[in-house]
Amino acid sequence: MPDFEWQFTLVLLTNGIMIGLMYALIALGFVLIYKATDAINFAQGEFVMFAGFLAAVAAEMVGA
Repeated sequence: MPDFEWQFTLVLLTNGIMIGLMYALIALGFVLIYKATDAINFAQGEFVMFAGFLAAVAAEMVGA
């Protein structure tokens, strides 16, 4: 059995925290819109998708 790799564990932990924070921001957007209007805004998912698309394009332009 190989030795325990702390660096890989740290990368996994960091990725998990970052993904959790993204989900929290998306949920916060849904809650804020719902509480303000008492209606579900189905366009909110499109905003999230558009932001992801822009992030992918920006990463491609930078070369990441």
